[in-house]
Amino acid sequence: MNAEFMLLAIYNKPVLSLEEVCQVVGVGTNTAYVQRSNGTFPVPMSGKPLRADIRDVAKYLDKVRETAA
Repeated sequence: MNAEFMLLAIYNKPVLSLEEVCQVVGVGTNTAYVQRSNGTFPVPMSGKPLRADIRDVAKYLDKVRETAA
């Protein structure tokens, strides 16, 4: 199953909050803030409050799955 379709089925919206992205990626929100400050957070996010395009989150998940195989 494509990660993008999976995320759309779960969240039913095209943009995810920081908390939702953290849940998908498997990091805590404090870790995410530190990684964003360091420029190492794996998913691009913007806006206030921070939001991520579901396609970017899916792209990250697909990349992780490929490297794990």
